[in-house]
Amino acid sequence: MKYILDREYAKELMEWAYAQNPGPWYKHSVNVAKATENILMELNKNGYELDVDLGYNAALLHDIGRYKGFTKSVIHSYDGYIYFKKLGFPGNANVCVTHSFPNKNKNIEIAANWSLVPEHMKLKLVEILDKNRTYDIYNKVITLCDALADSEGFTTLERRLISVGLRHGTNSHTSIHWKGFYTIKNELEELLDMSIYKLLPGVEDSIYTKVDY
Repeated sequence: MKYILDREYAKELMEWAYAQNPGPWYKHSVNVAKATENILMELNKNGYELDVDLGYNAALLHDIGRYKGFTKSVIHSYDGYIYFKKLGFPGNANVCVTHSFPNKNKNIEIAANWSLVPEHMKLKLVEILDKNRTYDIYNKVITLCDALADSEGFTTLERRLISVGLRHGTNSHTSIHWKGFYTIKNELEELLDMSIYKLLPGVEDSIYTKVDY
């Protein structure tokens, strides 16, 4: 599956997207990319053969669908998917969707403000997730890092999830969504044989700053 491997090209796309819709999502994306890079590099030290540039770029561009504007729902995932499909990068297109669904194709309806998503988009997102029943390690790392980074830097999973919940709301099924992140975190930490947080410089500083809401 084709991904963007050139970092300069990925940066150009991000700069263009940011110009269309400036916001904290840009710095968040940069930090997600840094976290992804750190984890992939550590996995390679443990014997894996992962393409760090592939992962970094996919992480950097995971929220590019926000170029169309702000939304509390996963509409940006759909917009990002369509954008990259047109550019001819189906790998990056898939990451735009998978990062919003840590439980893979399970409990799709509990995604953030699913009720706000137009029906044709829902059908397409379900189709995409159905084709990606098993997330590869890149999808898993990026999905987790999306929940470990904000616009200020790295943070704990608990702090990030609470912040998102306060800003976008929760429902009776939110805990299922959150468990998806912990499942991925536990799996990756087993592969790394260490805490994810050891790979996120300055993460402890986040506990001294206010929670965005």
